[in-house]
Amino acid sequence: MAAVAPRKAKAQNVLHPVASQAADQEKRRFHASLALFLCLSLSGCDLSGYAAAPAPAPASSSAACSARDSASLRKVAVEHVHDGDTLRLRGGDRLRLVGVNTPELGRQGRADEPLAEDARRALQALTSSGHVWLEQGAEPRDRHGRLLAYAFNADGESLSAELLRRGMGFHVAISPNTDYAECLAAAESLARSASAGVWAESQFDSRPVRDLRSGQGGFALIRDEVTRVSFKDNGWWVQLGGKLGVKIRSRDQASFSRHELMALEGREVEVRGWIIPMDGDWWMLNLGHSTMLDPGQY
Repeated sequence: MAAVAPRKAKAQNVLHPVASQAADQEKRRFHASLALFLCLSLSGCDLSGYAAAPAPAPASSSAACSARDSASLRKVAVEHVHDGDTLRLRGGDRLRLVGVNTPELGRQGRADEPLAEDARRALQALTSSGHVWLEQGAEPRDRHGRLLAYAFNADGESLSAELLRRGMGFHVAISPNTDYAECLAAAESLARSASAGVWAESQFDSRPVRDLRSGQGGFALIRDEVTRVSFKDNGWWVQLGGKLGVKIRSRDQASFSRHELMALEGREVEVRGWIIPMDGDWWMLNLGHSTMLDPGQY
């Protein structure tokens, strides 16, 4: 993310949008219970292409984002840690951890983003056994050909959740790989409320749309007033600051409420994701899950 006159972000939990503070508190309690239920009771996904190996021991019920079904996980060997969210596995596959986006290491003459090396070292420590256990995402690969999977340690605890708890990155939820979105958002909220890691770095503060530079793209946190909410071409559009169009595609609408989206107009909200520059100093952002939108009381 580029440093462009950021504005200090308040510590807020990243949860579903709500119409009132009381409803927000009630939904947080509901989502916490739902996340625990999902993490402990739903069956996991098989991961083809890797030989079966002994599954990790059952995870403690108190562990955040524990594997839903340890018996379905597949053990794979780690050969190299590229950065805070990407591994190279034995056999040559690159694994992109689902649910977390860590600061970028410098490339092509650019400097590292703050804490990029810290995040890489944190993932090295979390994979020091040389193995991880994977649950394949519903979408198995990204556009770069990288394997997309939820990664766990030998105790069935989510590596993405641990990175988020340490403040080593940002929670992201990109459909259809959103199975652990609520508990990963809750893990991030612990670091944010403590101003840990990335939440203590001014470069990563949320900012208004007016601070975006012409042609700027990449991951960002944007906080601004919702100037318009509309439904067009099978998708919702939430316009921020008059210049950023946040699109919720038809495939991504399950976690959103029509009533709550319509209630956002005129309110200040925070969204996160990958900014796409458009013509005429406009930007677009595809929002894949409601945990990527925070309607907190600003």
